[in-house]
Amino acid sequence: MALTRQKKSTPPPPKPGWAVYLRTSGDENQKPELSRERQRTMIQMSLLDSSDLPIYGEYIDVLTGKDPRRKAYQRMLSDARAGKFSHVVVERADRFGRDDTEALRAIDELQSFGIAVRFANAPDLDPIDPDGRVLVALTFTLARRESALMGIRVKGGLKAKRQSGGYAGRAPDGYLNVRGQTELDKRSAMGRISHWIEPDPKRAHIWREAWALLLTRSMSLSDIAEALSAKGYCYRNGKPFVVVSKTGKRKPLIDILRRAFQDWTYAGWVVSECDDIAPKTIRGNWEPLVSTEDFEVGLAILEQLHGSDETAA
Repeated sequence: MALTRQKKSTPPPPKPGWAVYLRTSGDENQKPELSRERQRTMIQMSLLDSSDLPIYGEYIDVLTGKDPRRKAYQRMLSDARAGKFSHVVVERADRFGRDDTEALRAIDELQSFGIAVRFANAPDLDPIDPDGRVLVALTFTLARRESALMGIRVKGGLKAKRQSGGYAGRAPDGYLNVRGQTELDKRSAMGRISHWIEPDPKRAHIWREAWALLLTRSMSLSDIAEALSAKGYCYRNGKPFVVVSKTGKRKPLIDILRRAFQDWTYAGWVVSECDDIAPKTIRGNWEPLVSTEDFEVGLAILEQLHGSDETAA
């Protein structure tokens, strides 16, 4: 019996047109909309104005180039496989990606579909040409190096901030992250924009009440969760303090509550294991929601309650 060979599906020839890929990082200090507009301008002036090809569309990501799972990036590759455009343009190579292996693989895949990749900062550079490929690979390598150096600088900046009494990271429930212009006499040390935390006027009272309940010494964590739930309170993420099943069974969610009672931030102290900052060594520059004395009493009460509360799932 003769065997029939299945032909491998051949992708359709690409339709003439440009796919514009724009990417910015998720850094909160960056303004993605301004970066995208700058990228558009360079792409338009360097390549699109001198091309007769139509623009198929834009693909926009706000995510690090080290992650190939970017949604718009993957959608662009999918549309490329469907032959929806003949050219892809980015501002520069590291906008396409910072993982050189993945980026070069994607460029080769696009080329196999008959799709060319071009860079606005080097319009004549062809990543398929041997010499051009060396330059593109070097660009990816330098971008990866810059990313690593940026990580080192960020970690150093966070450590310096903590050592000076600042809070680094997302504020705990009951506080708000705030940013604003730095005072002129402090800009040389802190930069133009300062970040700090302060009590959340809508939620700080919930955690003050939670500590007051703990310090009565008469309530378990489940009891405290029930008391807070009875007042209509919930966690910042929207989860209730007590979950009620369809059958009416009540389940207090006490894990977040327990972690909050162990967080020295609420007592106004900077604590960081990675920076070797122990409790009660660096006072934070924010308003505490509970005194240090009451916080330490609360820790002792938690030790006594250990094992008496059911573990929340």
